[in-house]
Amino acid sequence: MDLFLSILKSVIYGVIEGITEWLPISSTGHMILAEQVLKFGYTEDFMEMFRVVIQLGAILAVVVLYFHKLWPFCKDNGRDTGFAAHLRWPVVRLWFKIIAACVPAAVLGILLSAAVTWSVCRKLGAVLPVAASLIPLSACMVVTDTVPDVQYLFCLLFGLIILILTSRVRRQSAPQGNRLTAMAAIPAALALAALFLAFPQESYVNRSEATRDAILSWFQSIPEKVAENVRQEVTVSVPAQEPDHVRLASLGRRTESPITVMEVTAEIGGTLYLRGQDYDGYDGMTWTVSQHRTEDFSLTGEDYGEVSIRTVGERELLYLPYYPARSMALIGGNMSNTWAYTEYVIPRAGLPDDWRITAISGTATPPDLNSPYLALPDATRARAEVLLADILGGASSTVEKAEKIGDYVRASARYDLNPSRIGEGETDFALWFLEDAEAGYCVHFATAAAVLLRAAGIEARYVSGYLVKTAPGTPADVTEKNAHAWAEYYEPTLGVWLVLEATPSDMAAAQQPTPETVPGATQEAAQPTSPEPTTPPPATSPSHPQPPTESAPPQPDAPKQHNVGKILAVLLALGMLVLVVTVQRSIRIRLRRGRQQTARPNARGLAMWQETEQLSRLLRQPSPEALEALAQKAKFSQHTLTAEELTQFTAYLTDARHQLEQKPLYLRLVYMYLYAVI
Repeated sequence: MDLFLSILKSVIYGVIEGITEWLPISSTGHMILAEQVLKFGYTEDFMEMFRVVIQLGAILAVVVLYFHKLWPFCKDNGRDTGFAAHLRWPVVRLWFKIIAACVPAAVLGILLSAAVTWSVCRKLGAVLPVAASLIPLSACMVVTDTVPDVQYLFCLLFGLIILILTSRVRRQSAPQGNRLTAMAAIPAALALAALFLAFPQESYVNRSEATRDAILSWFQSIPEKVAENVRQEVTVSVPAQEPDHVRLASLGRRTESPITVMEVTAEIGGTLYLRGQDYDGYDGMTWTVSQHRTEDFSLTGEDYGEVSIRTVGERELLYLPYYPARSMALIGGNMSNTWAYTEYVIPRAGLPDDWRITAISGTATPPDLNSPYLALPDATRARAEVLLADILGGASSTVEKAEKIGDYVRASARYDLNPSRIGEGETDFALWFLEDAEAGYCVHFATAAAVLLRAAGIEARYVSGYLVKTAPGTPADVTEKNAHAWAEYYEPTLGVWLVLEATPSDMAAAQQPTPETVPGATQEAAQPTSPEPTTPPPATSPSHPQPPTESAPPQPDAPKQHNVGKILAVLLALGMLVLVVTVQRSIRIRLRRGRQQTARPNARGLAMWQETEQLSRLLRQPSPEALEALAQKAKFSQHTLTAEELTQFTAYLTDARHQLEQKPLYLRLVYMYLYAVI
């Protein structure tokens, strides 16, 4: 039945594409709208591929139907001889017309662009257009968190520098200007090379999710009454999903995101761990899910009230609080949202007050040594057992061992949103974190705890979901800040999975990889200092500390650490500096020209005398006495300066500027942009 529905949805989807592709409307937009109605339920990666295939089908249909009208070759046209006999001349003329229409437009565009660039540079100099090009480039990189490939960015900046240098040719003789450009090109190339060595590009990723988060964050700053509708429209179509693997080697810096994912109301308030996906497979660098495994997730015990969950849009998983009072079938480590619920209620049961005493004093059945929750690489197990020899001292029960492991992991590193990446040549993420790393967030701590638990002979797994603090009967918003990761271990005496919170409690909210882009990555929250399992206790039990609710948002996966921020900061700083200097130069020149072109001769002479004094100071020579006398005449006498007397000022200014233009390059740049005298 499911297969039939999927085929039917695909047929409808294809019909929509076939109709909209050839109408003056967006076919892709209509397909996305159709996805919200048809509800395929597949991953976003699959849907992106599906859209490409569907659109390719529409294009191929046109090619097949009209192939005879587009193919210019034939066996024999019956009129010509030789090669010409195999050409269908009407089709050849059609292709010629298409090429003839495109080529002139391309040539005209290039010529027009060159003409505009040359005109701007000739009128304003090259600095202003260069600044104007760098600023939008930097702004685009800020929005997309993407930079061009190194070779393209290098060529762009080098071309802009050469444009600035060659703009000097119009003010000097061509040979001198060309020589200056050639001399400056080499140090310019070396400076750019040094810049790229200082801020190397390793792997830049276009983070579409980061762009979406920035837009949604802006909407959330609008008054709530207006923003609510906007958030619903934007968020519903892009629900975050729990992935089926966690790539630990890709973990790096995390940033916050306030996107709301669900609303939770607990009949009995408190701190809730909303369980999404657990991971049983571990190979040293990745957590994976065994899709075939099935188990019941529930607890028979005291009634602990209901938890109502309302999600923003459909999500692939049902998020379960500890512990469902009714049996819940976990398939592949999760409870799939097969029925596309956006609202559901989970009745809960609580652990008994004496659960810890019972677990410590009881007799537990040894676990199955072939359990997937004990599996570790041989090398990892050997190294972990060496650590455990000092960690477990005196602990005998499962709970006591878990508590000591939790204490050790929390003290092994500091909490940081920008930890270092795993080093080259490392074979196990958890042990690298415990032995060499200085900082991490919840994914790091939870992984290390799960590995040590397994090495200690305790069945354990890595879990991702959300952590939220609720008040009784009061709805609480759950954002991507509340995403979190923790470890679960099986307590055989009680027959339940208990939470081991291994993340330090005194650290700020963490930031995690986005579930869509870095599978299994979750977000961080401040955690309790007690190693005691943080399963929700009955309302009357004070024995369990409650962790804070802040946690960190998802972040896209990047294969390598990059330095986009540093490059952007440098480019923006340079662009703003160039812009400020250029603007002040233009203002000073405009003001000076206005004073020197006034209709009053004496005022004009005094304005030129001010520039004369400035140029004399720059040339480190005294101002001409004759011009000083003319300035005194213009300022204090009742006589008016003649045209011949004003010509003396003009002649000196022209000669002084020429002398300044013979100075070294760095001085000329200072005179030009700082003093605006040449």
